[in-house]
Formats: sequence, C-alpha cells, structure tokens
Amino acid sequence: MTPPVTTDVPDSAAEEDAPFFPAPRTCPFSAPRQYTEFREAGGLHKVAIWDGSRHWLATRHEDIRAVLASPHFSADVRRPEFPLVHSNQREHEGGLFLRLDDPEHARLRKMLTHEFSVRKTRAMSDQLLAVTDELIDAMLAAGGPVDFVKEFALPLPSRAICVILGVPYEDHELFQRHADAGTDLSIPHEERARAHAEAFAYYSELVERKRREPADDMISRLIADHTGPDGFSPEQLPVLVNILVGAGHETTANMLGLGTTALLLNPDQRELLRTRPELAPSAAEEMLRYWGIVSTDPRRVATEDVEIGGQSVRKGEAVIVSLVAGNRDPLAFGPDADEVDIARNARGHVAFGFGTHQCLGQNLARVEMQVAWPRLFARIPDLRLAVDVDALPFKTNSIVYGLESLPVTW
Repeated sequence: MTPPVTTDVPDSAAEEDAPFFPAPRTCPFSAPRQYTEFREAGGLHKVAIWDGSRHWLATRHEDIRAVLASPHFSADVRRPEFPLVHSNQREHEGGLFLRLDDPEHARLRKMLTHEFSVRKTRAMSDQLLAVTDELIDAMLAAGGPVDFVKEFALPLPSRAICVILGVPYEDHELFQRHADAGTDLSIPHEERARAHAEAFAYYSELVERKRREPADDMISRLIADHTGPDGFSPEQLPVLVNILVGAGHETTANMLGLGTTALLLNPDQRELLRTRPELAPSAAEEMLRYWGIVSTDPRRVATEDVEIGGQSVRKGEAVIVSLVAGNRDPLAFGPDADEVDIARNARGHVAFGFGTHQCLGQNLARVEMQVAWPRLFARIPDLRLAVDVDALPFKTNSIVYGLESLPVTW
C-alpha cells in the first residue's frame, strides 16, 4: 500500500540525493525502506522536507540518542534554521515549554512532571481497569464486528487525560477533531490555523471557568500555582492544555490500535500475554519499540559544530531523527528487531524520544497499555480481525502513525 504524498511537497524534494521526509511505510509493519537502507549504510543522510529545505537524518539508534542527549542541539522552533514539521508550527508552538531549551525548558517542565509521575499514574490503575471493563462490556453487548479504535482505543486514553486535566469528556468529539487537524500533514495551512483558533477559544473558556471554579484537577492547580511571570502566561496556558489533551490521547490511542493488531497477527505472542499477564510491562515496551509511531519528530538545530555518527554537523544545520528506524536497529535490539517479542528487554527504545525532552506523559501511556491488553485478551480470548489485514486503513500522512479504524470480532 502506497500512502499519498503531502500536498505541498515541491518538485525539488523528489531529487534522488535528498529523498522526501517523512517517507511512506510501503509495508505498514516496517520502517520506511529508505531509512532502513540509510541505517545499514551508517552515518547521517540528507533528506528534503515539505518546504524544499534539506537536512540531516539520523536513523541509527546510537546516533539518535547522541543527537537528543547533546547540549549542542536546540529544540526551539523559533530559530530561523529549524526544520518545521508544517507551515503553522512556529506560529502555534513558538515559546511553549516543550519547544524551549534548558534551563528554561527544564524549569517549566518541572511544574508539570509530578502530575505524570510513576506514582500518580500507577495509582490510576484501578480506575483505568474499571474503564477498560466498561468498554469491553459495551463491545460484547453490541456484538461483533466493532471498530476497536472508536469503541476502545480512543475512549480509554481520552477519558484518562480528561480526568487528569479536568477537561469534560462529553466534549471528546471536539478535542479529537482538533487533535486530528493538528497531526494530519495533508491539511492546508488555513484549515490547520482555523482548527487551532477553535481549540484556543475552547481551552481559553475552559481555563477561565477553572479560574472561577477550581477543582481537583491539573488545570486548576496550574492556574493556582504556576501562572504569572515565573510560570505559564495566560496566553500560553490554553495552548499548553490543548497540546496535553491531544498528546495525552492521540498517541496512546494509536498505540492501543496498532499494538492490538500486532498481537492479533502474532497469536503466539497474544497467548503468551494472556497466560502470563505479568509480561504486560515488557509487552508495552515492545509495542512502543516495534511501532515507533511518531513519524516526523524529534528535530534539532546545531548550536555549534558537532560530530554525529562520523558526520560533521555545522552550527545552524538541522538533524531530524527517525524513531522507527532507530527502534528497529539490530545493533540495539538484536537480529530479530523487525519481529514482535513481548519478552524482549526493549526499555532502551526511543519511542518517547531521549534526553531532557522525553515525552511528558510516558508513564501514563505505559500504565494504560499495561492495564488494557491483559484484560482485553483475558475477557475476549478469541478476538480477531474482522477484515483481511490488507484492508486495514493505516494513517498514511500523519505526524502520528496509526489506524483510521480497526474492525474486530470474536
């Protein structure tokens, strides 16, 4: 299956010496073939992005970690040399803490990390299990086939992030639409800007409501403790909440759909998890490694001359990393890195990035997957695809890889 190309790709991007990034996954279960070839050749390679500019691409696990851990690279999208993911990125994300460099990034991030700590997220396990059972009950009552994405993969993380932040779940269709607009690379500039403006208006009103009527939730605590000159500005807070909501459900929803697919297509692994639910933590790490769902990021700009993988990167040059290529690196994960093995020690994966900018919500995502899969296959052991695997509709031009739908039955 060949995904469509982003609509605003210039002709120059197709030149042989600089293939277009992000490349399509011609096989939905593999890294893009070009990136695998780059990784096997070693070193960094040039790619071209949507605006025709050329940048270095890192594909080896070792090189990716070196870039993301180096203090000589900047994550600030406001830098003129930064390789933007799309034409709205600088306008929408410039100045946000996740796009700042240390020490300012670390200072602001610290105000959020305790909300997503291991202790707090693990304390949600019983609540997540109750939601999981409720969603399974509804699926069983409806009878197969059902769309697993719509009936399970999306609602579970959406409900969790709503509880944490204090966002009304009854508005889930609205914020899911905003998240889709933010990750779909085929959406024109004006449409993406319109969706961003709608989201900003919605979250601005929600923040003001929390200011008037605080509750036991993250938004209320941010308003009380971390707004003002030393925290998040009134203009930043709605954008921050929008990003946290989107990231908090979009990535995990895609992982739940893709991971379930991988387990259905590898019945030995599914049965191993069903009979040994204590493997849930390693199963979650393996799925994160295997899929590497963030297709376009991270991206960095060199703040001084630096060497990565034997390649000199000059000050002002940018490096993009391919997480899926790094996660399939046999030097890091063994000769069977293209296969699913839920007993593998995959904690060294880079699915959440690496270094100080690692995904803020990674602990929550882990707990959600660790709870969901063992319960799902314990209660529906004969769960199976309701369509041929070749008919599965994968997202083909998105910041986050995933499935549009996943028809299943039992």
